[in-house]
Amino acid sequence: MNVSHRNICRPVYKYVSRYSSANPGERSFQRYEDARDIYIDDLDATLEAHRATNRAKIIRRVKAPPDPGNRTITFGNSAVDRSASSTKLPSTTRRLVAAPSTITDNSISGPRGDNVAKVEPAATSQDVKRQTLKADSAPKPWEYWPAGTIQHSKLYQGRDKASKRSIQDYYPRAFAPDGQWSLQSKRQPSRISRPWLPHSNWPEGDALQRLGKEIKAFEKYMAPSREELKATRSVASEVQSLILSTLNDVSCAVIGSYSTGLALPFSDIDFAVSFPAVESEVAIHNKSPRGLQFQKIYRKGLYKIVGAFRSDANFTQPELVFARIPIVRAIHRKTNQEIQVQIQTGGNAQQQHTLAYQAEYPSLRPLYVVLRSCLEMRGLSRPYEGGLGSYPILISIVNALKHASGQHDPHDLGSQLLHVLKFYESSDLCRYGFSADPPRLFRKDKTSMAAEERLRRAADPVLSGIDTMAKLNPLRPYLLCLQDPADPKNDLGRRAYAIKHIQETFAVSRRSMVEAMEVWDRQTNKPVTSVGLLDALVHANYWHFKHERTRLGLFKAPKSHKRRTTSAREMLEKVMEVDRRKAAEDRSRKDQGSPPEPESDVSESP
Repeated sequence: MNVSHRNICRPVYKYVSRYSSANPGERSFQRYEDARDIYIDDLDATLEAHRATNRAKIIRRVKAPPDPGNRTITFGNSAVDRSASSTKLPSTTRRLVAAPSTITDNSISGPRGDNVAKVEPAATSQDVKRQTLKADSAPKPWEYWPAGTIQHSKLYQGRDKASKRSIQDYYPRAFAPDGQWSLQSKRQPSRISRPWLPHSNWPEGDALQRLGKEIKAFEKYMAPSREELKATRSVASEVQSLILSTLNDVSCAVIGSYSTGLALPFSDIDFAVSFPAVESEVAIHNKSPRGLQFQKIYRKGLYKIVGAFRSDANFTQPELVFARIPIVRAIHRKTNQEIQVQIQTGGNAQQQHTLAYQAEYPSLRPLYVVLRSCLEMRGLSRPYEGGLGSYPILISIVNALKHASGQHDPHDLGSQLLHVLKFYESSDLCRYGFSADPPRLFRKDKTSMAAEERLRRAADPVLSGIDTMAKLNPLRPYLLCLQDPADPKNDLGRRAYAIKHIQETFAVSRRSMVEAMEVWDRQTNKPVTSVGLLDALVHANYWHFKHERTRLGLFKAPKSHKRRTTSAREMLEKVMEVDRRKAAEDRSRKDQGSPPEPESDVSESP
C-alpha cells in the first residue's frame, strides 16, 4: 500500500495545532520538531520515537548528591552490593524517618524470628517514597504531628480534615527541655542547670570515663531522699485508706516504679485494685477476667473511686482515662504528686520482669534514670500524648543491650548509653520490629508460610506474639514495634506516635555528646564542675524541680482518724451502759440526801 508522507503527518499536525501556541512561527517550529521523529518506512519506530519525545517533555532531570559510600546486604557468607541500585534523594526532599538499620546482631531473624541472616538494609525506591516528603516550603506547626492526635488538633484549629484520611506522616525534630525545664539563659549557674555535678569526685581520665561518672552522679542526684520516701508512703497510705473505705471486699497495693526501685522524685504513685471475689469466680468457672460482666464491675468501681477523689479536699483534678487499661488519675494537693489507680485483672508479670532485668544488668537503673529524665523534660514520656511510658523505656533499653550481644563492658555506662542512643537512631522502624527476650529482629509485613510452620509457631508464645504484632500500620508505618516480655502479644510501641521525635532527639543528643567528648579529650585544663558531658540530654532548668522536692520533703501527713463502722449491737450496749451509769449516780445522790438530777430533753451521746 502506498502511504504518503502527508497522511502519516496528519495526526501530528492535528496534535500540534491543538496544543501549540497561537504564534504561527512557534507552531511551524513545533511542526518541524514533531515531523523530525517520523520514519516513513517503519511505523513501530515512528511510534517509539514519539513516545520517547513525550516522555522527555515531562521528565525533569535532577542532579544527584554525591554517593555516601557502598552499602551491602549480607546473607551468611555472601554479600551483595546495593550501592549502585540504591535510590539517591534529590536536594528538594526532606527526610522524615531515621536512616536504614545498621544493626548487625548475630541473632537477627528472618521473616518471623528465625536466625538466618545478618542484615544491613539499604534504601530502596519504595522506602524513599515512604520516608520522604516534599519540602518546598517550611513545615507548618501542625505538620510536626500526625493527623488526628491531640497536638495536631490543637494546632490545626478546625481547618480541612482531609489529611486524616491519608498517611499520618509528619516532620521529626529534636526537642529541647520545655515547660518548667526550659532554660531561660544558657548562662545560668551550674547549681541550677547542672545540679548533678557536685555529687561525685572527678578523678583524671578520658571522656568516656568522665561520662560514666556523670551518669552515676546524675542517678545519685535523682534518687529520692529519705524524707521524700516518707512523704510518698504517707500519701500512698492516704490513698489506700480512701479506696478501701469506698469499695467493699477489694485489695489495694502499690505497683510501678515505687515497688521496683526505679522511682524518681517526680514519678507517679501507681495503685492496683483487685477484686478477690471476681478472681475466685474466674478461677472456679475458668472465665476470662476481661469478660463483659466483669468489665461492668471494674468500671463501676472506677467511677466510685473518681467520686471519692472529688469529694476529698486533699486531691484535685480527678479524671477517668479510658485506654487499653482504664486508669483513674488525680493530683495530691499538698505534694503535687500524681496518683494513678487501675484495676488488676491478673498477675503483675511486668514487675517480675523488671526486677529480673535489674539483677541481670547492673547498669539498667542508671541508664533508665538518664533517658527517662531526658524524655520527661521534653514532654515525650506521656503515653496518652504519644510518648513512651516508664515500662516501654525500660524494655527499650533492655532490647538495645541484648542486641549488643555483650559487646560492651557491663560496668561501662558511657559506652552503653551511646550504644542505646545509636541503636534507635539508626533503626528502620518502618521495616523491622524488635523482641527483647530472646533478642530478635523481625519484619513488619505478612509473609506466607506452610501450615506446619504456622502450627509450630503457634505453639511458641513468643513467635505467636510476633506473628500477631508483625503488621505494618498503613497510616503510621513508622511506629515502634516492641514485644512485651511479660505479654508476648502486647506491642509496647503501638501508641507511641511521637517516636520519630524521640529518634531525632536521640540522634542530635548523641552527636552533641560525641563532639563534647572530643573537645574534652583535647583540653588540658578541664572544667570539672562547670561543663557536663550529659548536657545534651539533661541540661535544663532545675529550679522548679528543686522547689517541688523541698515541698515534698517538708510534707507531714496529718493524724489520721480512722472511721469504724459501728454495728447495732454495739450501739445498744453503749446505750445500756449509759443508763446503768446514770442509775448509779442517782442512787449515790439519794443516799447522800441530795435531790436527783432532772432529766434533760437532749439525750447524752454514747
